[in-house]
Amino acid sequence: MSILYKLLAAQLRKPSGLFGSVFMGSILNKANTRINLLTIELMDIKPTDYVLDIGFGGGVTIQQISKLAYNGKTCGVDFSEPMVRQGEKRFRRLIEQGRVELRLGDIARLPYQDNIFDKVCSVNTVYFWTNQLENLLEIRRIMKKDGRLVVSFHSREKMKKMRIFQYNFSLYSPEEVQGLFNQSGFRNVHIERRDEDKKRDVIMVIGNS
Repeated sequence: MSILYKLLAAQLRKPSGLFGSVFMGSILNKANTRINLLTIELMDIKPTDYVLDIGFGGGVTIQQISKLAYNGKTCGVDFSEPMVRQGEKRFRRLIEQGRVELRLGDIARLPYQDNIFDKVCSVNTVYFWTNQLENLLEIRRIMKKDGRLVVSFHSREKMKKMRIFQYNFSLYSPEEVQGLFNQSGFRNVHIERRDEDKKRDVIMVIGNS
């Protein structure tokens, strides 16, 4: 059973192979519906905003953001090739119209110039960051002055109760992520929390660049 959990945890981190190509997009979209909607709500997206989703997975956030930033641009970066390929197919028309742009890339070196984005989000990826402080500094680099970052995740308190998250996941408290935001120079940093049930919560740390 532990081997199965390890395999599933690896797919959650980075969908790959046949299983990742066929199943993981829809699994991620379904599992993350609530946290994605709350994240988009807190981003306060304006029609002309340039918005980036880091680790867009199944792409449901890309769809919703593009509807709000209809006179701006919606970008997504993911280090899973199957997720990028699926997104390119799914959003082909919006990509051709120049409203959506998807790229293969890693949070450690985002494939964008400085000072581009008004809003940035990342949902359920902080568990996999290899250097949290440097990653947040890299996000700040590509954000405009006074831009808004929302990083959403489930707390260590809840996730440690589920066996699958013992593998390949680094778990955090809300205060730990808030501290990383402060250390990396974000301003007006605060925590929004929604308790879903006994097994799961939604934590959103918000800050201005």
